Amino acid sequence: MPESRPPAADWNFGDLLDATATAVPPDRPALIHGDRVIDWSAFDARTNSLAREMLAGGLEYGDRIAVLARNIPEYIEIAAAAFKARLTYVNINYRYTTEEIDYVLANSGARSLFYQGEFSGVVQSLLPGLKLPVQIDCDDYERMVAGDGSPLAIERSAEDGYLLYTGGTTGRPKGVMWRSGDARTVQLEAPTIKKVIKTMEDHVAMVRDNPMPGRVLPACPLMHGAGLNSSTAELVGGGTVVLLKNNGFDPEELWDEVERNAVTRILIVGDVFARPMVKALDEHRGRWNLSTLKVISSAGLMWSKEIKEALVSALPQVTLVDILGASEASGFGYAVTTASSSTPTGYFEAGPATVLIDPDSDHVLADGEAGRGLLARRPPFATGYHGDPEKSATVFRGIEGTFYAMPGDLAERDAQGRLRLIGRGNMCINTGGEKVFPEEVEEALQRVPGVEDAMVVGIDDAKWGKSVAALITANAQYDESSTIEALKLSLAPYKLPKRIMVLDELPRHASGKGNYRAALEIMSAGQA
Repeated sequence: MPESRPPAADWNFGDLLDATATAVPPDRPALIHGDRVIDWSAFDARTNSLAREMLAGGLEYGDRIAVLARNIPEYIEIAAAAFKARLTYVNINYRYTTEEIDYVLANSGARSLFYQGEFSGVVQSLLPGLKLPVQIDCDDYERMVAGDGSPLAIERSAEDGYLLYTGGTTGRPKGVMWRSGDARTVQLEAPTIKKVIKTMEDHVAMVRDNPMPGRVLPACPLMHGAGLNSSTAELVGGGTVVLLKNNGFDPEELWDEVERNAVTRILIVGDVFARPMVKALDEHRGRWNLSTLKVISSAGLMWSKEIKEALVSALPQVTLVDILGASEASGFGYAVTTASSSTPTGYFEAGPATVLIDPDSDHVLADGEAGRGLLARRPPFATGYHGDPEKSATVFRGIEGTFYAMPGDLAERDAQGRLRLIGRGNMCINTGGEKVFPEEVEEALQRVPGVEDAMVVGIDDAKWGKSVAALITANAQYDESSTIEALKLSLAPYKLPKRIMVLDELPRHASGKGNYRAALEIMSAGQA
């Protein structure tokens, strides 16, 4: 992205959390995890103390702090403390292998890793290379949050930020760089926010004058951008984050927690979550009082019409918000469904900064103009990919004096101004909200004895939206079960092929590049 990018708005998450703590009742819950409740007074003190200990441990402004944990209160505490200490939070997928974690740590330049004990075996060999490795569920962590809990009184900047690791077209995760000022400005674009907030005084007044703030339950992992972003937004507003206690998704547990903790908003990832939620409501009619619930929002995966209709039928007071966004830029569009109205299936109402750009001519369609193009938006958005200026230049571009983010989705705008997503500009497979890139799986397959060539595609899956499938050519050494076991050494479980088809020849173009459309047709025909 060009160096002269627009400045970030004057917001910093550390400053916002400090200001919010002065305006909320100290005994209001900030974090709820099963029977454990951390009120706002304790949350503020623990994160201030933790921020001090991070700096005392030798970390300096801008240093990267990686987090490897499930949905536990400490995850949010660590991210909040990083914001307060002017350190850079880095997410790590808890499904990753040692090799994959090592890559993210090295690529980000992380000097610290906070990890849950259950992942000790995966990271043990990596700890000696870190300045500040900390196991979360042990005495060391509790000592770090039990010290001086007063505000740090340091001057922060809107340029302070975080790294959001997501998959790249090369198959390796890429660190998307966000500034606090940009990220907060995008949060304030959400259609559920009705009040205009421009200054810190506006923010404090909003928090102080709201006696009934929201309570969000992120059902998706905090390690994903949407999970932590949604939680941070609720906390900054003086609200509460409710976390599911058990590993894995149990819809009955979710509805139990919504009732028990008066949850107002749930964050999910499409039908993977919504379908079992609907099934539980249908099988246990009248079991739960869910009258406090106002919003269910989804990001990152298909949310089908019939499941939406079933949800608003069971919960007529609820508004469903389907969010069209990306790690590189949020707020492209929203589809809103209520008991009385809905955005047509497959369409989104464009966000205020969203545009379409012709990929061949770089012509920017006028706001509201019907046509097709790359989905893009005006600032604010991420500043680029960490350590990859070449990739950054293809996604974050200046055109006729205006900067745009173009993550690669193709879309069409109709005469009513609504957007319809046509498809991705790459072959990314979204399986249950996780991104899988064919090149990475193909490379791993080709390292397995007996596999000679490989192509990977995403096929329709009723549960996960898409699942990973592989077409290979093989010799006499090939054995499917041995191949899967070998892949487990370098790939997270969700990246493993659910189906492998052995062919005499793979469909490739004369150039040698894979003909993925033909590969998908072959795989689909083989399933019939």
